[in-house]
Amino acid sequence: MTEEPDGRTAPIAARVHLAHAVVQKLADDGDLDLLHLKGPAVLPGLRAEGRHSSDVDVLVRPSHLARLAAALESVGWEQRTDFSTGSVFAHAANWWHDDWGWVDVHVHWPGVMVDAEQAFDVFARTSEMLQIAHRDCRVPDRTAQRLILVLHSARSGGSSDIDHAWLAADPGEQDDVRKLAAELDAEVALAAGIGELELYRSHPTYKLWRHFAEGGSRSNEWRARLAAASGPRAKARLVTAAFRVNQDHLRMELGRPPTKAEIRERQRVRLRRAADELVKRVKRS
Repeated sequence: MTEEPDGRTAPIAARVHLAHAVVQKLADDGDLDLLHLKGPAVLPGLRAEGRHSSDVDVLVRPSHLARLAAALESVGWEQRTDFSTGSVFAHAANWWHDDWGWVDVHVHWPGVMVDAEQAFDVFARTSEMLQIAHRDCRVPDRTAQRLILVLHSARSGGSSDIDHAWLAADPGEQDDVRKLAAELDAEVALAAGIGELELYRSHPTYKLWRHFAEGGSRSNEWRARLAAASGPRAKARLVTAAFRVNQDHLRMELGRPPTKAEIRERQRVRLRRAADELVKRVKRS
């Protein structure tokens, strides 16, 4: 989800720093509650030196989302994915600006199971101020950032973030992360990130986090998502989505809005793959 500079724009790392500052200016002007995540918002020592982010990640108070979206669009950002199509967890939507690049707007963080508004309050209550591109930006404190990075690593199949955010922490710091995870009902996701997932084999989300850790077929992913879905309505929506082409992702893949013919063709491919996986599963059983 990145676009390389074409010679008319600043290097991506510089652009990301500046874009954080631009988004914060919009938040300040609109009196919006916002936390900056990952990339230049990571506090010293929690990530490998020299790592750069290719986009801006922010967590907005859910009740302020509509105003943030309006502010972004007022200065030229265009929404490219919806929350329902952006990820397995429907946690973020993506905006693109020809000059400033991508902004990923999160209303909750994957793995955190408490109410999103409550979760924002928990992350914000001990937040700190950090200058990004000479702009004061509010970021989660070290304990919250450790948890955020570990949960991100668990969803991404592991990364060097675990080394810095978890393994390099002393026992007291790790205990603080565990306590925060318990408060946010994020213990299963934390366990997935630090190699303790088997302690939660009976939890509804166990199969989903195991899929992120080990990989597997698309059908396995959808079965894991179905097991993790809470309630019949959520499960019904998920079944419907499983057979529908994600037009937002197709647009990003093509670099333009897809035609009706392209959507139909991708739908045929999707159904054919689903049928092939079903046949293989029946043969193995």
